[in-house]
Amino acid sequence: MSPFQALYGYIPTHLDFPSSATTSVATLEEYMKQRAVVLDILKETLHKAHERMKFFADKTRTDRVFAVGDKVYLKLQPYMQASVALRRNLKLAAKYYGPFTIFQKIGAAAYKLQLHAEARIHLVFHVSQLKKHIGTIHSPSPSLPVLDTDGSILVIPAAVLNTRTIFRNGAPVLQMLIRWTNASSEDATWKDTTHIAHHFPKFNP
Repeated sequence: MSPFQALYGYIPTHLDFPSSATTSVATLEEYMKQRAVVLDILKETLHKAHERMKFFADKTRTDRVFAVGDKVYLKLQPYMQASVALRRNLKLAAKYYGPFTIFQKIGAAAYKLQLHAEARIHLVFHVSQLKKHIGTIHSPSPSLPVLDTDGSILVIPAAVLNTRTIFRNGAPVLQMLIRWTNASSEDATWKDTTHIAHHFPKFNP
């Protein structure tokens, strides 16, 4: 049911008449004429808004065309989404993986990549997720990240690099320097041992 019917308990009145309908009631005839004018104004306004949005979008849009055999970088996510914050500037880390080889073009805007045998993601990607590899530029991340069964990037503790004891409100708190999966040692963060034990009970340091 509609939100109106759920709130008020009855179906709202619907004054929808075909544009070709005729009536002998002067008030209704005037209403239908005003309604037709309003609908024309709305359609014209929506069309102008659509053209304006398309104009500004096309100004920054670039067509990407690749050929079979080209090397491309793959963007899986604009930034790593995780329930545990690795570091505040994680979105500034590398977001492209590869380069990988294109071995098939799917339609006009999708390509099939030759990924690693252990990759657990679909091989077809939209052209917007690809970036051409030029020259001998060093790859920011040559291997794909580890994914869970839902296809999301898996972020769990991988190893304990160090331990320390800090004082919080006068009480000692034991912390561990955690290296996370899909992250380098430079992204390791200090976490309370109680926090790790609560959120990752299967992790055994």
